[in-house]
Amino acid sequence: MNWENNGEQIKNAQGSVIRNSSAYFKPVAIWSRINSGLFSIRYSEVKAVHNDACCFIANPDSLLLKYCTGFLNSSVRVKFLEELSPTLNYLPNTVNEIPFKIGKKEKVLFLVDSCINISREDWDARETSWDFQTNELLCHRTGESTPDNLLANAVTAYETYWQEKFSQLHQNEEELNRIFIDLYGLQDELTPDVAPDDITILGQEAKPHPRPLSLKQGEGVVDLQFDRREIMAQFVSYAVGCMFGRYSLSKPGLVLASQGQTLADYQSEIEANGILADENAFQPDADNIIPILDEDWFADDIVSRFRAFLRASFGDAEASDRSFNQNLMFVEECLGMDLRKYFVRYFYDDHIRRYRRRPIYWLFRSPKGSFSALIYLHRYTPDTVARLLNGYLREYQDKLRNRREQQQTLSQSALATAGEKTRAQKEIDRLDKVLGELAQYEREVIYPLATNPIAMDLDDGVLVNYNRFGSALAPVKGLTEKAGSGEEE
Repeated sequence: MNWENNGEQIKNAQGSVIRNSSAYFKPVAIWSRINSGLFSIRYSEVKAVHNDACCFIANPDSLLLKYCTGFLNSSVRVKFLEELSPTLNYLPNTVNEIPFKIGKKEKVLFLVDSCINISREDWDARETSWDFQTNELLCHRTGESTPDNLLANAVTAYETYWQEKFSQLHQNEEELNRIFIDLYGLQDELTPDVAPDDITILGQEAKPHPRPLSLKQGEGVVDLQFDRREIMAQFVSYAVGCMFGRYSLSKPGLVLASQGQTLADYQSEIEANGILADENAFQPDADNIIPILDEDWFADDIVSRFRAFLRASFGDAEASDRSFNQNLMFVEECLGMDLRKYFVRYFYDDHIRRYRRRPIYWLFRSPKGSFSALIYLHRYTPDTVARLLNGYLREYQDKLRNRREQQQTLSQSALATAGEKTRAQKEIDRLDKVLGELAQYEREVIYPLATNPIAMDLDDGVLVNYNRFGSALAPVKGLTEKAGSGEEE
């Protein structure tokens, strides 16, 4: 949204109507006008503009706004809304009719602040948050007294930490229910109980166990089942971000995230954080192109880069190969497969889901997937495709031809067994198909893009820019015209 000069362009557009502009960019308590489930309201300090799909409460008294947020998330508001709005359409007038009382204000505000802080921490633990700093496992890689290089221990510490946070949020919400039930005298009609499934943090990483677990005397604590595949997929995603310079092990938050930034900008950002450039530290990929192939064909292959990242993030100069191998095995155990298989088959699908079909890493992929390489959208330059063509696609074809020659020699060798000759011929047939696919991909797709480079403007958005590259990129349902869902967000 272009709000330059206080929204001058939008206000002057024919037919435009601006409502509630006095509440723009200020704290509000906000909810969706139409809900598919329970009504819930969120305290938002994000400086944003609200559209007609959202309703909100604005008040210059931030404490009163937080109190109101606590009340409207309690079970008492459910009782009133059942009477006032039997439908799932919650308009401001409906919410405004709920009788509002104030009692035990300090206690309510303490609990609400605790809920907000836990929920914010959960939100900011994901890359898609504006305030994301680093991957959660890196926050838990230090033990109580000494640094720990084992990834498994970091995952255990992560699970313990968020088990406690989830339980605390659950207890907070039940305590708020008790306060408001007593305040409104509804003890005979309502209970303070909150179903664990109604606690909305850790939606991707965990779910409540069907049986309760008591961890403390007299306190029922919800036992969580953590999805270690998702936890590890987030760690891998952060690693790829570090490979491209979007993130860094040396600086929290975003590093390279603006169009036209280079590795020189990366070093400047790191040094601006008070850290001297270290050639031995994990560095971003030099040319912004990382191949994802069935074998280790290139030095900067994504699996090789991940191994280097794993050593840098969960190791040091004294780290042994044993601990590294333990960590690598643990990564694959959590993912449920070989690391290369994950990158080749599943990483990009996870990335598309994580970024809601608006990817920031783009996958150049031949029609049948024999060649794949990632680039980072924000480091794209008009010569990126030419570098991909000359430095990777053509070189890969040369390597495949060399392998074909080796197999041809083996198939004709008098020293080879019949079985070896049969296997060699099958590999020759496979390579011929792959080489044919890649030659067509180069001729019809990549070479035209390399000789007529596209100059992108990030302000056009992913939807527009991704489709400019046509069949050069992997089709994405809901994003590419070729994928054909026609959805928009």
